[in-house]
Amino acid sequence: MKIFHIGIRRFCSILIGLVFFTAGMLKLMDPVGAGLMIEEYLKFFHLAWAIGVSRFLGVAMALLETLTGAALMAGVWRKAVAILTSTMMVVFTFITLILLIFNPEMDCGCFGEAIHLSHAATFIKNLILCALCAVAFLPTKEYGATEKKKIVAFTLVAVLVAGFCIYSLNSLPLVDYTEFAPGASLADYGDDINMSEAGNEIKEEVFVIYEKDGKEGAFTLDKLPDSTWTFVRAETKSLSISDYEDSRPVFFIADLQGEYRNELLLEDNVMIISVYDNKKFSEEDLAAAEDFIIRAESAGFKALLVSRAPLYLPDHETFTSDYKKLITLNRSNGGVTWLSDGEIIRKWTASNRPSAEKLESLQEKSSIEAMVKFVSGNRMKFQGLLLYSAAVLLLL
Repeated sequence: MKIFHIGIRRFCSILIGLVFFTAGMLKLMDPVGAGLMIEEYLKFFHLAWAIGVSRFLGVAMALLETLTGAALMAGVWRKAVAILTSTMMVVFTFITLILLIFNPEMDCGCFGEAIHLSHAATFIKNLILCALCAVAFLPTKEYGATEKKKIVAFTLVAVLVAGFCIYSLNSLPLVDYTEFAPGASLADYGDDINMSEAGNEIKEEVFVIYEKDGKEGAFTLDKLPDSTWTFVRAETKSLSISDYEDSRPVFFIADLQGEYRNELLLEDNVMIISVYDNKKFSEEDLAAAEDFIIRAESAGFKALLVSRAPLYLPDHETFTSDYKKLITLNRSNGGVTWLSDGEIIRKWTASNRPSAEKLESLQEKSSIEAMVKFVSGNRMKFQGLLLYSAAVLLLL
């Protein structure tokens, strides 16, 4: 009976650890998004004076959550980790209760951009986790000693998590869960676009064909198969305007005279340089952006500089857009996003914009195949990272 009770406690600890570890990793993957989440909380609790450190707080909380989850899964320092986990759950549950009562227009951010829960669902989720904590950590006498091999397992994963955190701070999210992820359309036809010129077909849905054991299957970009399937080709299906309830643009750009120029987003092979924070975009950054525009246009791309507040280039037209749209489009201030017929293909950070040679090679590739390769490759890397970490923590 005692062995059974210990097994139940261990199982509950692992469940809590899995939730903490996964939620933390999803937020660590997107430090900018984690900072925006903390910023919303600070505004709600009237702590706007701390917004300047919101990104630091977001990353720190995500790192704490991830390492706590890893410790629970490995079973190290059980009493200290039990106290830390219980304290965190009490705080989280109290905060979500306040959100449930006042119902502000904000997301809890528990799982970053990957999963969005209502305040009621978040509160119920936290109550379930609190119940699991009670089973896992009470009574407080029977935690047992930590095995040395488990400390080694935790250390290995902690180093891996730290490396992933550093990578994420200097790169775009490995998997993009925002509304402007690769494969999404930036510009559905709206009132400012001539529908008679557009015709009945206004958008193409991408389907990716994979093969396994001699059989082919069609998948959408948000539901790609595992690594046992082999990529064959990409196909598109045209959808008519009747397939859309809301035909207004999901992203807009305006010229410096205030006129909407959304039709530019629908051209073939467009590179958008998006600047969501003008204060952190120096004259040197502007010169580098202009250099990229020149080499992108030389390679046959349409290049657009879109910023929150007006920026000026002597030989190129510039545009403005909304802050939230820009920071959702590309998490890097001054980053580059490749569009084809209004559809997002892939993204780069400001420090890793494509070279002239890279741009020429992109022109020679199928944009859809390039998107599929980019999305599926990054998704497999992240899934592999999660599975490897879980295997080390549970099996070593």
